[in-house]
Amino acid sequence: MTQKELANLCGMGQSTLARFETGGVAEFGSRKLLRLLEVLGYGMDFVPMKREFTLDDALAERQRAFEGVGGVQR
Repeated sequence: MTQKELANLCGMGQSTLARFETGGVAEFGSRKLLRLLEVLGYGMDFVPMKREFTLDDALAERQRAFEGVGGVQR
């Protein structure tokens, strides 16, 4: 797919897409970015960068470790 074809599918100009690829766009709004991702078959998720390790995390980690060795320990 060419830049021009992708830009047309996204509803933006080819020059805007070209400048975005090279970091030359001062402002590339979230709608444009989400549309570009959608056309390319991707999405975006927001996850916390850092969170506390909880008891639930420890239990899940322990369960995964036991499943990896062939069963649940009693």
